[in-house]
Amino acid sequence: MKVLHFGAGNIGRGFIGKTMLQSGVNLTFSDVNQNLIDALNYYKKYKVKLVGYNYERIIDVNNFQAVDLNNPDILNIISNVNLITTAIGSCSLNKIGLILAKGIILKIKLKSTIPLNIIACENKIQASSYLKGIVFKQIPIKYHKYLNEYIGFIDCSIDTIVPSTSSFEKNILSLIAENFQEWIVNKKQFKGTIPKIIDMIISNNLPSFIDRKILTLNTGHAITAYLGWIKKYIYIHESIKDQDIINIVKGAMKESGLTLIKKYNFNQKSHFAYIDKILTRFQNPFLLDKIERIARNPLQKLAKDERLIKPLLSAKKYNLSYYNLIKGIAAALYYRNKNDLESLKIDNLIKTLGIRKTLTQISNLQIDSQEMDLIVCEYTSINKIFSKKLYN
Repeated sequence: MKVLHFGAGNIGRGFIGKTMLQSGVNLTFSDVNQNLIDALNYYKKYKVKLVGYNYERIIDVNNFQAVDLNNPDILNIISNVNLITTAIGSCSLNKIGLILAKGIILKIKLKSTIPLNIIACENKIQASSYLKGIVFKQIPIKYHKYLNEYIGFIDCSIDTIVPSTSSFEKNILSLIAENFQEWIVNKKQFKGTIPKIIDMIISNNLPSFIDRKILTLNTGHAITAYLGWIKKYIYIHESIKDQDIINIVKGAMKESGLTLIKKYNFNQKSHFAYIDKILTRFQNPFLLDKIERIARNPLQKLAKDERLIKPLLSAKKYNLSYYNLIKGIAAALYYRNKNDLESLKIDNLIKTLGIRKTLTQISNLQIDSQEMDLIVCEYTSINKIFSKKLYN
């Protein structure tokens, strides 16, 4: 089976690429970073060290190719592969969608009837369906019947932690990754035969797994990062060891969790055990996972259907508590990092429009709602204490 993977970063190499190659596929990496592509073609191999508490295993990864995203040959590759995966960051899906559309049009012109399945492995709810919308807009309607018959866009839930600075040997491609790696895909969206990929779980009930992951792990991860940034911690494991922070994070995850229990009829004892397991993962000191990596792109994280605002609105819908979620949202609004353009944009919006109009604009919250009042109050409280320590 031929596979093209967009994104040769840490998730791409430490999880998706590694898993594909362990499954025996013919894999091609593609990325916009020419240095990464050159390194992949030069070394032709790398190692992934999987770590956990009292666990360590090193996996050799090899037998792959790499091509620059801007190489014209990328369209030929798209037209000939059986599976395409991405780990590029949800902000880059629009660009990839345009390239995919061109490659699929070439596939159509070649009269290929070999099914192509596309899985966007991003921290975005239904990322593949979003990507599908982009591709369909770029391809003439006369070809949509072909798309519906031969091109599958498979939504998934992907869960692991791969730090941004994790090389452990001279080969700069080698990295450290969490030993916990979960990949769940929607069985109903595949075209043709479902590929046999090790550890890829096929599910008929993906939406519940997506929400469980995004609104539990990602919610807790983000709040751990934003609260940790305020207190000047560098790594996630340092932040989560702070008793005040872990109390808020665990509280927020439980508040979000109760909405999931209500919506999907999850077992409360099992879901709270899932939360405890995640908190243990955050405390893993071997990952050296930087707060700055998790906190980046706050505009995305504060969107209406994302990890901070969605559980708040769900808690309100079910008449449940959201005290700790409010604290997490206020901390996200307070995040200021000169290296993060989204955080600077939020800062500028607050200075120009004020906190209420800013939050209404980026999160679509009602300007005169009770939750808005609580967020503003919490933000003001943080500002009074830390206003002189905004930027690192």
